Amino acid sequence: METRDQKYAKAAYPKVQAQKGNTIEKGYRTLALNFPVMVLQSGLTQAIGFLLTKCQSGNEHHAYLNDLAKILGKNDGQALHTDIINSQLAAYQHLTRQVLEASAWLKRYTQALLEAEPAANATE
Repeated sequence: METRDQKYAKAAYPKVQAQKGNTIEKGYRTLALNFPVMVLQSGLTQAIGFLLTKCQSGNEHHAYLNDLAKILGKNDGQALHTDIINSQLAAYQHLTRQVLEASAWLKRYTQALLEAEPAANATE
């Protein structure tokens, strides 16, 4: 039997791997590194709402939101958002915990697989 963490890790790896070399890699990396903090600072509803407002088909916000939703077993980011805004307090807290765990795996794999921009002073 797999733990929830193991399921999230297995699901997150190919999602991040698929962004390698993609035109949105840099933006995806930035989102993956900052999203867990966004949830902690602003709350789950506002963080997901932010991604939804920035979503355009094919951009990094759309890709990240849909990847996160798929890891959590939802059809897409809109379905995740609908579940969040329709949930009662206990379910909302549980969803927040799940999103934080799933986004942590996206962040870990992003740090490992997607290259950071070289520092400006690195060649000097």
